[in-house]
Amino acid sequence: MADGTEYGVADLMARGEPLALVYATEGSPLITSPSAVMARAVNPNAARLFYAWGMTAEAQQLNVDVGALRSAHPAVKDRPELRKFADVKTMREEASVVADKADEIKAQYVKYFKV
Repeated sequence: MADGTEYGVADLMARGEPLALVYATEGSPLITSPSAVMARAVNPNAARLFYAWGMTAEAQQLNVDVGALRSAHPAVKDRPELRKFADVKTMREEASVVADKADEIKAQYVKYFKV
């Protein structure tokens, strides 16, 4: 499997499906989920409050428990069917390199995954 769908496999595993996750020894890509308050938001203060709440341990734990996502928040507990986040070797990316090679990366993705 590829393409950052660990959360999908985690949900299937939690339902008892006979699956196992294997992580690349050289490192797994870390796909972050950036968010922001839009410059012309209708209710920017409400958006900021929601954003701030989304970074709390409560909200991050909800992401883990319900969405099978990962969190770097130190108070958040990992799902029991997954390897601890701290024990997963992740690959680092340089944003400027990714930006400069975006077309090449996309072409390789299409070649490898036939999409």
